[in-house]
Amino acid sequence: MATAQITFDPKEILGKIDELEKTLLPRAANNALHKAVFETSKELSKRAGQDFAHTVPFTLKSFLYRKPKSIGEQIEASVFIRDDAPKGNAPADYLSPPMTGSLAYRTRFQRRLERKGILGGEMDKYMMPALQSTNRSHLKKGEYTRALWGIRAMEDIRVQGSMNTKRGYKTSGKYIWVPPNLSGLVGAESHASLVRSLNKGKLPKAGIYKVLKSGLRQKFISLDYIPKTPKGKFDFLAIAEDTVGDIFETELIKNLKR
Repeated sequence: MATAQITFDPKEILGKIDELEKTLLPRAANNALHKAVFETSKELSKRAGQDFAHTVPFTLKSFLYRKPKSIGEQIEASVFIRDDAPKGNAPADYLSPPMTGSLAYRTRFQRRLERKGILGGEMDKYMMPALQSTNRSHLKKGEYTRALWGIRAMEDIRVQGSMNTKRGYKTSGKYIWVPPNLSGLVGAESHASLVRSLNKGKLPKAGIYKVLKSGLRQKFISLDYIPKTPKGKFDFLAIAEDTVGDIFETELIKNLKR
């Protein structure tokens, strides 16, 4: 994750300061910096909600700050993006591509599909949520796990031997993977026949589908490329620098006048 340092010299902001202001300055600067990083974390959350088409509460709550602390004669504080996640992907990882203009982050979901040969090699490169089929801004987190189990992409982590009392997972058979160019794949005739039988005799486009009585409903779209986000979609550093600078200067003067 890119980092940047901003240094403030109160004397440059205030000009000539008297003896009383020198005494009050450390506390005033501490309070001003605390207010600056706190408000900046809120501003980053607000801007992320505006700049990104699909966000979840966890992402918007991942812009954090560390309170000011004294390091010698200096006072330091920071604003950062959460870089851990108990279950799932760290926001600092999947927000990095929009900041740097790099390829989309390979989530746990993508990496699991790669390990099973569903992505990569002769197959497509990326599996994107089919949001238009759900009328939602994002898929529920559980949909990813249910889909992986449903297409048997998680079988290698099932408990083996006598301890395994489950003969099947609850979503087993409720999802199906349609590879790209299924009709032309050698040795895939039986899978193509199964897909047709579940979809009123038709072969749909590549992706992962949920099996319904009415046919197949696409949940993930298979892409032959990895998406790339244009640089500057979300300029974390610029937003942070501008907001911290403006608020710190305003709050420092306000605190010294109290």
